[in-house]
Amino acid sequence: MTNTFDFYIYPREADASKRLSLQNIGAFILDAAGMAAKARGFGMDYMHANGLAWVTSRIAIEMKEYPCEYETISIETWVEDCSSIFSTRNFLIYNNKKEVIGQASTLWSMIDFQTRKMVDLLKTTDLANHVVTTKNELFTMDKPKRVDYKGEDDATLTHHVVVSDIDMNQHVNSMKYLQWAIDTLSLDEIMNSTIKRLDINYLREALYDQNIKIHRINIDNQKCFELRNEEGQACCKIQLTML
Repeated sequence: MTNTFDFYIYPREADASKRLSLQNIGAFILDAAGMAAKARGFGMDYMHANGLAWVTSRIAIEMKEYPCEYETISIETWVEDCSSIFSTRNFLIYNNKKEVIGQASTLWSMIDFQTRKMVDLLKTTDLANHVVTTKNELFTMDKPKRVDYKGEDDATLTHHVVVSDIDMNQHVNSMKYLQWAIDTLSLDEIMNSTIKRLDINYLREALYDQNIKIHRINIDNQKCFELRNEEGQACCKIQLTML
């Protein structure tokens, strides 16, 4: 069974082009995942009450077009598979004409809130009972991929993690990494180019009061980022494919 949720686009959720920003598309996708999980009985409120938390491992988003402010979009979501460690959840994004304008795929795991270690999804939830086995012909994108960061830095910035970066799981919110990466782009790039595909790999938690270095390289139509903590460890890798 799938779930579908509507989202109205306020001006504050658009970028300089007056279209919904990629980081807010990502936020809507994560909101849809959370609401669908809650409807099935394994949402964040239930998980936190039992000392557990959902964490995102990988996200991939492909957009054909970006909706404008004041429009309403619909996001359809379903669980594709579930193993003891990971679960894949997919999404279709529709405009107000019910046309598919984007797709997304996410890879999830679950951690013990105190130990921060992964737990067995098959033993902890009944998620496997909610897997949709029928293929949706409208969903055509590849699963989230491993992002490789190789080469010399084109740009390096540092972000100090502040209170507004931290979410309910007491680590940096998933979309903040993307926001920091996009903030290295110029206004001209935002206005005159389009991000066709996003891939994010989350590797380790970034925490309050840390300094995160944002490394970037440009290769043809791709911009790759590696966000590192003070020990030089990669917290997140991001790849943007531009048009």
